[in-house]
Amino acid sequence: MPSRSEVWKAYRTYFTHRDYSPESRQDIGMLDFLLLKILKPISKGFWHATGLRRIEKQWRKRGDHMFLGDVIPGERLLDVGCGHGAYLARMRDQGWVVEGSEVDSEAVEWARKKHGLTVHLGTLESLRLPGDSYAAVTMNHVIEHVHDPILLIRECFRVLMPGGRLVLATPNIESFGHRRFGRNWSNLDPPRHLHLFTRKTLKECAARAGFRSIEVWCAPGYADGALQASIDCADGEVGEKRRILFQWLEASFLKLGAYFRFFVRRDESAGEEVILVATKEG
Repeated sequence: MPSRSEVWKAYRTYFTHRDYSPESRQDIGMLDFLLLKILKPISKGFWHATGLRRIEKQWRKRGDHMFLGDVIPGERLLDVGCGHGAYLARMRDQGWVVEGSEVDSEAVEWARKKHGLTVHLGTLESLRLPGDSYAAVTMNHVIEHVHDPILLIRECFRVLMPGGRLVLATPNIESFGHRRFGRNWSNLDPPRHLHLFTRKTLKECAARAGFRSIEVWCAPGYADGALQASIDCADGEVGEKRRILFQWLEASFLKLGAYFRFFVRRDESAGEEVILVATKEG
């Protein structure tokens, strides 16, 4: 595990930076281009015909709002690890009074200038924000990056007002993607992901931090993106640069398998994400 003093080196090129650009993919050949132009509409029609696309959109809409549901106008929301601030801007439009915290100074500058947001630079533990202040605290794929998850959750507990909710999402180490790809599962993401969780271990962390009312479940998340990235990792390990068409076919097949297990067979642990909602009792 990287030390606290060295881990910043893993983030010198990261998606929260304005100049970030993912690794370029290989050029697509004309034959692959034409076949994908035919196959993608067929695949889209299948997802709509089976109803899976509608279910997927419902889950994604809930996830994009961090499962908070309806807002009481004027309630305060703190997003920990807010990055560029796109989520906070979206929640502000829903009626929340929003703030964020972020350790990446470039991301903080971008969130302030582009969205006009109040974003605090630093770790939540170091900021010492007023206690009993927020109706909701959210963390979307943040907890896996910190050295002491329980300490961070304990600070979330402190800043929440009685009745306030902590909602966090993190990769699910028991997911279909990890079962399929093992060491090449993209959500392992070494050395940036320092801790990975199951439903049981995440709930235990929240309990140790002081929460008593805790719900934990799995969600499909953006399974297609995680599976595609895992395919890239697996291809890279064996030094194989497969055609984009073959990668797309494998990703589509695996996504269908993941969704079949989650939505049809009700294998909840197959979901790519663990979601925790913990309420601070009055």
